[in-house]
Amino acid sequence: MAPGTGRDTASIRQHNLRTVLRHLHLHGATNRVELGKVTGLTRSAVGDLVAELTARELVTESEVEVASGARGRPSLVVAPRDDNARVVAVSVRVDTLRVTSVGLGGTVGEVVEVPHEHVPSDPRPTLEQLAMLLENQLKALNSPPLAVGVAVPGLVRTTDGTVALAPRLRWRDLSLREELGRRVNLGAPLVTGNDSNFSTLAEHLRGAGRGHGHLVYLFAELGVGGGIIVDNQLLVGGKPGYGGEVGHMVTDPGGRPCDCGGHGCWETQIAAAALLRHAGISAATDYDRRAAVTELLARADRDDPAAVAALTALVPPLAAGIATLLSLFNPERIILGGLIAHVLQHADAEVRAAITYHRPALSNSPVDLVPAELGDKAPLLGAAEAAINTFLDTFARGAPSAQSAGK
Repeated sequence: MAPGTGRDTASIRQHNLRTVLRHLHLHGATNRVELGKVTGLTRSAVGDLVAELTARELVTESEVEVASGARGRPSLVVAPRDDNARVVAVSVRVDTLRVTSVGLGGTVGEVVEVPHEHVPSDPRPTLEQLAMLLENQLKALNSPPLAVGVAVPGLVRTTDGTVALAPRLRWRDLSLREELGRRVNLGAPLVTGNDSNFSTLAEHLRGAGRGHGHLVYLFAELGVGGGIIVDNQLLVGGKPGYGGEVGHMVTDPGGRPCDCGGHGCWETQIAAAALLRHAGISAATDYDRRAAVTELLARADRDDPAAVAALTALVPPLAAGIATLLSLFNPERIILGGLIAHVLQHADAEVRAAITYHRPALSNSPVDLVPAELGDKAPLLGAAEAAINTFLDTFARGAPSAQSAGK
């Protein structure tokens, strides 16, 4: 045990290695002096950690010339190895499947997208498609991935990664990790999660939420999803981890039926079906609804009065839901994505005025409402961040990485 810590020396070392790796992943190339400040360690101790990470092919180190007139030795700069240390990320959507690889440091590889040939209530065709995409991605890597992340449009149990319910795919109790493991030899840990939670993670670390430890992310398209960051951590609630299902807050008691099986959910008031109702447009399938919304938003961007009016009609329920979330979580920032980002774009003043009407006591300063930055890539990038977190957690426990295990 390290004196006075209650922790053994090996676990402290693993913690320090994880701290260095995570800093390099989020902030990029850093010199040893800065890494010493981050870890609180001496220069020689940092050098020892970097040597181990270099041996594991996770980082590289190079000398940087000292500025003219400056004294001292060249500063050694440490950078993540994005050529070799990569994770694989997958995003499952109703109509498409996407896969890519992302390196330590956040470098995104080529994104492969294919039509999702899913059969409602039968996940087997999807599993076969995913297996093929993953096999092709693995072949393209220089070494086994550090981990694999899969974003799914549904409720995912954090305890075992099971997709408990994906309403639009009509999946129930799908052991996605086990099913993919039977089909593909990944050679790495696999983490699954709700696509909105993963999108929240991505916006927090790589998008509009950078630098904000308390935020709410909201996204509306066919449905409404979101996530909540508290003290820089994604809020998932108690087991099995279904927290953050903001689209299914009951905001209209006695209101319309929702795809989740409930009634009066926020989703029924601000998602695609609601927008199209206000526009007087009928669309029978998810594909038709998505196409109709895309066209309607394009019309609004051309200042079509009817399209702008349909978006503005979403302001009252949108503001009411946001006001509730402000009262519950007091976030520093609220990030809007999907069609509700267009509501903000075309009715910014109206949205803010309506929020103030509902929560005047919380309006001493302007509500920090901003559009999302990552667009429809957020679930994929969030799956990558979740995979890297999984790798770092495994790394901190002293388990071997895929690279070192393969040597």
